[in-house]
Amino acid sequence: MKKQAFVWVSTVLYILISLAILGIVLAAVQPRINAARDKAAIEQTINMLNKFDQKIIEVDNSAVGNVRSLSLQLKKGTLTIESNNNQIIWQLTDSSYKYSEPGIDVNISRIKARTEEVAGGFEVTLRLVYDCSLSSKITRLQPAETPYNIFIKKTQDYIEIYLG
Repeated sequence: MKKQAFVWVSTVLYILISLAILGIVLAAVQPRINAARDKAAIEQTINMLNKFDQKIIEVDNSAVGNVRSLSLQLKKGTLTIESNNNQIIWQLTDSSYKYSEPGIDVNISRIKARTEEVAGGFEVTLRLVYDCSLSSKITRLQPAETPYNIFIKKTQDYIEIYLG
C-alpha cells in the first residue's frame, strides 16, 4: 500500500514541476511573440498605406469624376482620416515592438513613421500627408475581420474618400 501511495505522490509532483517549468518558459517567451505580432501588423499596414497612397495619387492625377476602389484589411490599430489636415494616420497605441527610435520621424516612401515610449510599451504612428484637399465622411476605422471597401473619387475641389 505504501509503495502505491509513493508512486502517486511522485507522479503528482513530477506533473506539478513540469507545469511550473512550462509556465515559466511561456511567461518568458510571450513578450517576444507579442512583439513579433506587432511587427507583422506594422509592416502589413505600411503595405496597405502604400496602396492607399497610390490610389489617391492616381485619382488626383486623373480627370474629375474618376473613382478608384480599394479593399483595406485592418487587423490592429486605428486608421484615421483627418480631412481638415489632409492626412491619413494609423496608430497602434499598445505595441510591444519598438518600430523605430522613439521620438524620431522615419520616412518610409511617403509615410512618416514615429515611435513613442508609453507606459508598458510603445505607440507607433504612421502618417501620410497630402498637398491636395481630402474630404471624408470616414473619421476612424477600427480593426475588423472583414475588409473595408473604400472608394476614392476626384471632385472639382477635393479628393473624396468614402465607404462602399
